[in-house]
Amino acid sequence: MTRALATALVLGLATAAAAQEGRPERPDGKSSRGPREEISRMVDAYVAEHLQERIGLSDEQVERVLPLVRRLNADRRRFAERRIRALHQMRRMMKAGTANDARVASLLQELKAAEAEEPAVIRADHDAVDALLTPVQQVQFRILEAEIEHRLRQVMARIRGERRDRSGGPRREDSPRPPEPR
Repeated sequence: MTRALATALVLGLATAAAAQEGRPERPDGKSSRGPREEISRMVDAYVAEHLQERIGLSDEQVERVLPLVRRLNADRRRFAERRIRALHQMRRMMKAGTANDARVASLLQELKAAEAEEPAVIRADHDAVDALLTPVQQVQFRILEAEIEHRLRQVMARIRGERRDRSGGPRREDSPRPPEPR
């Protein structure tokens, strides 16, 4: 798959998921799948589809590696969600002026715990994947991961910028700028 096609695919997946953000609840009262969940599901499907092709895995390797790759990605998302949740709660409390030492300490402890636990868990997940791959395949897998992560960051920055532009809201100073259109 060419780089342009892969970029277009990831862009399309993320855009479709972001479009769901404003979607109302389902008739049964349950909320529809959120954009992050949808993006995660689509990225997992993309990786599964291209794992064999891009890394040159045998059918047997795919069957054994795919569950481990899914676990790796799920663990990454889980830690990211823990960090983001704690940071957002701290930001809201600070902005609202409702922060107190006990609550802030608790949230700070959660943030630090996630930051401390993540490297060991992700290393163990990578080691499990690596155990089934040749050294060349390990490098190809790392390259695939880096490309997907880079594209997702670009797409999400673009989506955030478009949302701000539509809403007329101010841009946060700490938010990444979307890439310039070509």
